Amino acid sequence: MTQESTRVEDRPTTLDAQGVLTWARRCVEQLAEHREEINALNVFPVPDSDTGTNLLYTMRAALDRAEGEDAWIAEGGGTAGAREVAVALGRGAVHGARGNSGVILSQVLRAVGEAATFTVVDAATYRRALRTAVTLVDNALSDPVEGTIVTVLREAAAGAGRSTATSLVEVARAAADAAADALSRTTAQLSVLRNAGVVDAGGRGLLILLDTMVGVLTGETPERPDYGVPSDPGAGECVAGAGAENSDRDDAGGPAVQASTQTRYEVMYSLTHSDDARADELRSALRTLGDSVVVVGDGGAGDHARWAVHVHTDDIGPAIESALSLGRIVEIRVTDMLDPLGEGRATDHAVGTGSAGASSAAARPTGTPTRTVAAVVRPGSLAELFIDAGAAAIDPGDSGEGVIDAVLALEADECVVLPNGELSRAQIASLDEALRDMGRHALILPTASVVQGLAALAVHDASSTLSLDGFGMADAAAATRHAHLVRAEQDALTLVGRCAAGDLLGVIGHDVALIDSDPVGTVCSIVDRMLTAGGELVTLLLGDEYDEPSTETVLARLRADHPDVEVAAYSAGPGRILARVGVE
Repeated sequence: MTQESTRVEDRPTTLDAQGVLTWARRCVEQLAEHREEINALNVFPVPDSDTGTNLLYTMRAALDRAEGEDAWIAEGGGTAGAREVAVALGRGAVHGARGNSGVILSQVLRAVGEAATFTVVDAATYRRALRTAVTLVDNALSDPVEGTIVTVLREAAAGAGRSTATSLVEVARAAADAAADALSRTTAQLSVLRNAGVVDAGGRGLLILLDTMVGVLTGETPERPDYGVPSDPGAGECVAGAGAENSDRDDAGGPAVQASTQTRYEVMYSLTHSDDARADELRSALRTLGDSVVVVGDGGAGDHARWAVHVHTDDIGPAIESALSLGRIVEIRVTDMLDPLGEGRATDHAVGTGSAGASSAAARPTGTPTRTVAAVVRPGSLAELFIDAGAAAIDPGDSGEGVIDAVLALEADECVVLPNGELSRAQIASLDEALRDMGRHALILPTASVVQGLAALAVHDASSTLSLDGFGMADAAAATRHAHLVRAEQDALTLVGRCAAGDLLGVIGHDVALIDSDPVGTVCSIVDRMLTAGGELVTLLLGDEYDEPSTETVLARLRADHPDVEVAAYSAGPGRILARVGVE
């Protein structure tokens, strides 16, 4: 997209696709710069609050999704405009939303996409986007609380609506100034904020996004007061005794009900293969199980639509089970709000784990158990993918005999093992027995291929308990269908006909699904067949037979045939398996 924004009195009246991307990138930069400030404002109910971190993570997820649109634009091969980029931002934010404030942010970004014209964001679009965001957020929340990010958003929309200017910059400035005024008043609207002498953390994050829009349009970001936490040593004590004035750990006064501060768990997951009616049904069910309920969609259609689900509850199982009949659950995350650092689990994990584990535990004054992920994977490019993602790579060798010793040698209190299809059932049983004999706290997950292992590792959360971490990782692995491509070693009869030595065999799961001779065509056909059952993300691990031109051909064909599906490819190096495919 090369369209230039129209200018009146040297001020842009619109933002094109590149302008929207520039705003999103600046938002990430500004949230990163102010992350600790926002975290510090989130003083209740836990002192190590993470609203700033959640907002930054969510905005980065949004930008990552939109950057795919940016690459398409830069290549000159498409006609993506501001609306497409804005829609991508909204969907990326819903898919990657963290915490209550992150979920709310996702709806603000989604609203921009729904309000934008195809090519530009103008003054009318900005007004409409803020109004739409208010509607989306109000519909998504169980009981909005005044004095939170919801209040700041509503006042920003009202400020934009009061402006009669035709220039985008004037409307953006009116919205940001109204939001700043509303933010300053949040201190008096909630006693928990008044006692601490701070403004709402989520609202502060929203103001940064609105001010960044002004900065992109004018080159100068508005000056705001110092919203830092007061140095009054008694402020924290006042907050700690504030009782049930606010139940949201994500923003001091987040958009939740004013309910119990003793609610223990924050449960988040994504829901696919559902619809708005079932999302409403889930929202009603969750209200009976906890508070701070938010269920928001990304605006997509059909099986590609996704809803982000957030609830504070003491009943983790029912909160998840409520959605089982309403769609497909993915990406489960559970945080213990009363023990976010895991310090209360010290006595639960005091069992000796050998000399290495004992010395490691002694070095941690909080008693928080360490955890490692052991991925059974052959050396080379695949092993590097797991290592880069934070796992320890265990070489299975020719027979898998060294795996047990390698896993037991890892210096960690807890271990999650990813077999990745490299171990037989008997070897897994032997590994399990050895881990139990050593008193190790460990889980062996049913990952039947490296693509399932990578999917599990992507949702690994060392801050949660071992069982919850393993549950989320196993869920991600189970949601990933896998396939691979090999050459037939001899003539044989398969489920799809006779193959000759040297033929390419496309194996989906454990069954031969197609026989071909063209590596590019075969891997594309495998993906096509797998996507008939739905999917949002395709991961390709391509061996040495795929050079750079053939890899680009594969990616171009798949992205053209499946524009709503994300496709990523990585080098897998040499090996008997020519290509591996994962569909999530």
